[in-house]
Amino acid sequence: MGYRETFQKYLASEQLKLTPQREAILENIVATHGHFDADDVFFALRKQGKRISKATVYRTLELLTAAGMIREVDIGKGHRAFEHIFGRSHHDHLVCTMCGKVVEFDDPLINELQDRVCRRFSFRPESHSLRIRGRCASCLKQ
Repeated sequence: MGYRETFQKYLASEQLKLTPQREAILENIVATHGHFDADDVFFALRKQGKRISKATVYRTLELLTAAGMIREVDIGKGHRAFEHIFGRSHHDHLVCTMCGKVVEFDDPLINELQDRVCRRFSFRPESHSLRIRGRCASCLKQ
C-alpha cells in the first residue's frame, strides 16, 4: 500500500477525508528529504500557489504523526521538527548543540545491542529514538 492509500485508510478510520489540502501537504512532505517544520511546509505550499492555512498544516502534521507516517524529532532549543518515515529504514540522530545541525545515521551494532537488551528483559519494542547531542566538526573548529 502506498503512502496516499495508507493516509487515506487512517483518515477513514477517524471518519475524516483526504481533502485537497491534506493531499498537498502529504505530497510536499513525501518529497522532502530531511527534517522540516510546519513553517517549511506552509511556505513551500504557498510558494506553489496553494491556498492553505497554517492551522491546516499543523492539524495535518498531527494526523500524519498519529498515522505513523511522520515522526517528531527533538533537535533541541524547543524546535519542533518532523521527518517522514513511511517507507524509510530506521535511523538515529546526532544533534549539534551549537548550530543545530542534524546528522542521520544507522549502525547495525547499536540495533543489535537494543535487540539484545529487549530479549534479556522479555520486552517487545514498538519504537525507539536515539539522539546523541554534542558538537559537530565545524563547531568544534570554532
